[in-house]
Amino acid sequence: MMDSPDYNTIFAFKTKQLAIMIIKEFSKIPHNEAFSVIRKQIFRSSTSMAANYRAICRARSKAERFSKD
Repeated sequence: MMDSPDYNTIFAFKTKQLAIMIIKEFSKIPHNEAFSVIRKQIFRSSTSMAANYRAICRARSKAERFSKD
């Protein structure tokens, strides 16, 4: 019987891949003054999602984990 991969590792990888995919796809769109603010916000929110999940995984205690939520 094979060991199942760690859920946290899989989810961390998938959140990072999602952030990279979003950045690549939105970078293809031509630069536009009106859209640049929205594009930057989408970049920030997608990358912060991955970073926040990694921070929760590195928490040393339950109290620290819940403070990062």
